[in-house]
Amino acid sequence: MKDVVENAVWTKTQALIQDKYGKRIAFKTIDLANSAMPSFLEGDDLIVPLNSKAVYLGEVIVNRGSLLSTQQRDEVVDLIKFLVEPHVYNKHLKLKEEIEAYKRHASMEAIEQTDDDNVFSLFNDEEEENSLVRIINSVIHLRSTSALIRKKVALKIHEMAQQNLFVGFNEIARQMHSVEEFKTFDKTTFFIEDITQLNSQELALLDAACELKLDGLVFIIGSSLSDKQIDVLRVSSELKADMNAILFDIDRLPFAQQTSTDVLELLFFSTSNSTSQN
Repeated sequence: MKDVVENAVWTKTQALIQDKYGKRIAFKTIDLANSAMPSFLEGDDLIVPLNSKAVYLGEVIVNRGSLLSTQQRDEVVDLIKFLVEPHVYNKHLKLKEEIEAYKRHASMEAIEQTDDDNVFSLFNDEEEENSLVRIINSVIHLRSTSALIRKKVALKIHEMAQQNLFVGFNEIARQMHSVEEFKTFDKTTFFIEDITQLNSQELALLDAACELKLDGLVFIIGSSLSDKQIDVLRVSSELKADMNAILFDIDRLPFAQQTSTDVLELLFFSTSNSTSQN
């Protein structure tokens, strides 16, 4: 499991929990007898099983987590479920794909000695040198019941992405005559405070603008919509998919972590190799 615990997601999540709650965390393969429980105590430790889409991934052990208050335990569990679980699941899928590729090219004798279920034992993450931090998608969905919190988080993402302009989509939409006008903007963040407040023309403009996938333009969409409510929005299936996939469920995190640089970096930014031009 070296590639799980030596990854930036794990390291930063561990640092968040250590700083706020004074507890260290560890990762181990799962005990299936307890996997259906959201969390449980084992001696002095708090155990948080990780599972996604019926795939059991492992357990996070919060050292002496039993000493935390009930509220603190819930906050720690939410942090782990929100940050670590999707990271481990994505790694599970990636390594399964790598195993299949490995099987196609390696000798069957070598494969027979490999336990497919222990996918984490085959590959280790390698840190890429000369990496640049980039925002992962041009559409980001911020879900919260508080419009103020949505805007605070949007401004923080805008700042971290080093964009030049932060503008309200509603304001700019009223001045536009064509979606082509978005091509005149550079390094601009368009903030939709509440997508449910857009009229049909504004929704159509937003949909068309997002489809352009213009480099440097980021659309941060705010709402308090559930997944089912997103499914009935009058926008394209592509925009709905982005809203469901690139999502920050802000209210699930403790207030102090909602605008945390570390949390937002884990959710919305990635590293990519930089290449030098001769």
